[in-house]
Amino acid sequence: MRRIGAVWAACGWMLLNLGQVLGQTPIATIEVPLDGQTFTLPAGFRIVRAAGPPLIERPIVADLDELGRLYVAEAAGAIERADIQAQKAPHRVVRLEDVDGDGRYDRARTFADALPFPEGVMWYAGSVYVAAPPKIWKLTDTDGDGVADQREVWFDGRTLTGCANDLHGPYLGPDGWIYWCKGAFAQQTYTLPDGRKFTTRAAHIFRARPDASQIEPVMTGGMDNPVDTVFLPTGERIFSTTFLVRPEAGLRDGLIHAVYGGIYGKDHDPVYDPDHRWTGPDFLPVLVHMGPAAPCGLHRYASSQWGEAFRDNVFACQFNLRKVSRHVLEPAGATFRSADSDFLVSDNTDFHPTDVLEDADGSLLVLNTGGWYKLCCPSSQLVKADVPG
Repeated sequence: MRRIGAVWAACGWMLLNLGQVLGQTPIATIEVPLDGQTFTLPAGFRIVRAAGPPLIERPIVADLDELGRLYVAEAAGAIERADIQAQKAPHRVVRLEDVDGDGRYDRARTFADALPFPEGVMWYAGSVYVAAPPKIWKLTDTDGDGVADQREVWFDGRTLTGCANDLHGPYLGPDGWIYWCKGAFAQQTYTLPDGRKFTTRAAHIFRARPDASQIEPVMTGGMDNPVDTVFLPTGERIFSTTFLVRPEAGLRDGLIHAVYGGIYGKDHDPVYDPDHRWTGPDFLPVLVHMGPAAPCGLHRYASSQWGEAFRDNVFACQFNLRKVSRHVLEPAGATFRSADSDFLVSDNTDFHPTDVLEDADGSLLVLNTGGWYKLCCPSSQLVKADVPG
């Protein structure tokens, strides 16, 4: 696909950097009316729809393959209780293509259907990996017709709680391991590479080899719902999560720098399971406090297309607050400090960004899932199935 100088907001919209002076951080903002709402974004950028109905209506998460095709996990509609979800699998993965090279998707095909609620998509080595609690599925198109004809269970967490936040991911690390996040507080048991049994109720980032062997915990925490994980050039891990502290004084959700073996808040019983090994007396610190944002999709900007001021910035979707935020990290002792700002903000209460990823030309694709989601979300009390993404 050919896209020119851009941030894209996809399925959804795209943002394009038109005349930004390289190496300088934009400070002025502009307002752009689009799709019945007004977006505020940095001066020098523009936002354009990349895809939408009828190609895609409820996008959640996505990933690109080497040919620029976008694999989008799409919800069938409102998510129901865990016991009902376990009996249904109505969701799907759609493959979007830009056939004529104009930078907008114009062809859609169902790559895989009959899936449980999808909460992560990763393209890796010719297959699409989808986290659909309690399993991570490996979906492969072996005959090249654009439809997955082979399905394998790559990982089975064996728990599905009421909010379906037991599993997010997977994410490919620069070390060649595959990472995923465990939320909720259901008990799971693993066999570690040294043969030791590991039983835990806590939240975690886990990782395993691509063949699903050598599973081990990377981070332990008392937070409710770790969602997305990105990797800095040094291999450092940053993840988004809800309820990293008990709500008070405007604090609740945010971003954490996940040091290998680290233990993080909130201070909650599952953190004290006997199999957890503490290396110090205290929880490690929070990187960014966001308040009741419900942060989800996360991306580290790797391109030089927008200038050095943007390289290695982290962009975060804030579902509840109708925006994508920008986080400029710099080393601070053994961790980082973050300069935080709004990057893309909508005035529409039904704008819910759930994923952000970088296209081959340096543009950003931002997925807006629409108004269908309600499960365990205090800010979404009404299902608005008529408000598509």
